[in-house]
Amino acid sequence: MHILIAFVAAAWSASLLYRLVPVPAAVDRARLGQVMAVETPPALPFWRALLLPFNSLARKLPAALALDAGRQLYWAQFEGAWVGWSAVEFWGLRLAAVVVALAVGMLLIGDPTLTLIFPGLVYVYLGTRLSGPASRAIRQVERELPETAQTLALLVGTGKPIVESLRVVAGGRGIVARWLSRTLAACPPDRPLLGAGQGGRSGFLRDEAVQSGVSSLVNFAVQLDLLQKSGVAGELLLGSLADSVAAESQARVMARAEALADKLTLPVMFFYFIPYLAGILVPVFAGNLALMR
Repeated sequence: MHILIAFVAAAWSASLLYRLVPVPAAVDRARLGQVMAVETPPALPFWRALLLPFNSLARKLPAALALDAGRQLYWAQFEGAWVGWSAVEFWGLRLAAVVVALAVGMLLIGDPTLTLIFPGLVYVYLGTRLSGPASRAIRQVERELPETAQTLALLVGTGKPIVESLRVVAGGRGIVARWLSRTLAACPPDRPLLGAGQGGRSGFLRDEAVQSGVSSLVNFAVQLDLLQKSGVAGELLLGSLADSVAAESQARVMARAEALADKLTLPVMFFYFIPYLAGILVPVFAGNLALMR
């Protein structure tokens, strides 16, 4: 028993003496460096490092081109495509691909007119690889937005605040829920999610919707800003918002259906009408040539 008491007293004395001993400054600096250390960004692949000179050229392009590519990248990355790419890097890749295609065409063909076909095809191909996923994501947003507005109206009708209702909706499935979840996570602590009418400053949700470039999403965020500012008759206003979003989505679908006939004119002509005429006229001309001989 005496040995145990002596051991505890010795351990306590040693701990007290260790706390009284001054810690060298180098130790404090090392610990502070570990706490304040910032993770180094991952190294670029070798082929992406080769695009850095072309990225410098891409920065000199008109801002409208970078803005359009940035909006497409915004939604393409929701589909898992072009993750980690920026608008400048995309245009740098496009310029590099066009230069390489031009060089390969000149080596293989030599004809300047035919050589220009390869850069044009590469340019269009890269644009399609970006616009395809972005268009799918935007169409999915437009399909899901009416249901999201209706769900939000039901939640507010039960007495929940608008911001809390948005958090509940963000926990669901779908691209709109993922967009809301990312927007809520990115909202700064000193910035209101919805505009409260102070100094005419818009909310973070509205700014994020404007950055996305989807008009229906911008309209949705603007209406929520106005609703947050008014603070009255939330159920009625959100119900009318859900109806207006649904009507806008239906009108957009009808407009696409009406424009489908114009888009199908050239494919129908090249793949159906011209082969049909060829199938009829070629035997006739071949018979006439045989008779003339």
